[in-house]
Amino acid sequence: MPVNNEDITRRAPEQDVVVFSRVRLARNYADTPFSPKMEAEQAGQMIQRVREVIAQGPEAEQYQCLLMRELSEAQRNQLVEHHLISYDLLKYADWSATFISSGETVSVMVNEEDHLRIQGMLRGLQLERAAELAFHMEERLSVQEEFAFDAQWGYLTSCPTNTGTGMRACAVVHLPALSASEQINPLAQAAARLGMTVRGLYGEGSDAKSHHLYMISNQVTLGRSEEDIIRSLIVTTQQIAASERAARTRMMSDQGATMLDRLMRTLGIVKYARIMRLDEMLPRLSDARLAAALGLLDYPLTGLDNLICDLQDGSLSARAGREMASVELNALRADILRDAFRDVEP
Repeated sequence: MPVNNEDITRRAPEQDVVVFSRVRLARNYADTPFSPKMEAEQAGQMIQRVREVIAQGPEAEQYQCLLMRELSEAQRNQLVEHHLISYDLLKYADWSATFISSGETVSVMVNEEDHLRIQGMLRGLQLERAAELAFHMEERLSVQEEFAFDAQWGYLTSCPTNTGTGMRACAVVHLPALSASEQINPLAQAAARLGMTVRGLYGEGSDAKSHHLYMISNQVTLGRSEEDIIRSLIVTTQQIAASERAARTRMMSDQGATMLDRLMRTLGIVKYARIMRLDEMLPRLSDARLAAALGLLDYPLTGLDNLICDLQDGSLSARAGREMASVELNALRADILRDAFRDVEP
């Protein structure tokens, strides 16, 4: 999740439910074969092309270039865990790269399934602003060379499902109350009728049962304008957020004592545990996030969102500077949690 210079205690719009917003653009240059058909030399030239464009911009010093082949497995996984690159980029690790802004609000993946995957990402429900970040970078990258575009089909991409706008917009939402009341499947069906899809945090096939984090995104990229997609996704996300808040209110009204007990037990565990597996940490931090959103726990939501990313296996190993065995990971995760919650009281 993005870390920028805003005060960690300040809530972004709708952040009690919406963790972050992201807009990602798939683009290919017209003068070069698409990524699956590229040679190694062409892939290197693609990275250099992006490097030169960014270097000529006013914010050149704010971007770092990371070549996937030069990173450890832990460092690569850390980038995925922080939503700065996709798992698909790692399929092309020998010749792919990413450019990341200092605030981690903009990243450009080079030589993934397409030449470029340009993304803007911000906390809370800020899809319009995230789109502005992505399109601003797209404009810079298209100044010297044109993107592959067809008057009838729109932007041409390696995968036909991205053809058209080439845009995938998403909002990641925390839905513990709707999950508990078994409303996720009906919600996903309703979203599908609006051209949206509801998936786990890391996309299709990923599991959200332990942490209750879901990604709402547009299914269709062809035949709708970028503005229409963003507008529809904002409305859909706002409706889902309202449903989650109503479900939280009902849950606290009907099961208040049970919920409070569960949330306080979670606080006790994270404050004193010496071993913490990833599959235990995620539901604990989900509980803590719900408690903080309800005003039952004095902890900033941004801090909790950071912990969810920072305490995953790749990020912990990258932090240690070496690959770690599971027993070491579990002990380090518990140490960091104890420190993070040491002074926290309900």
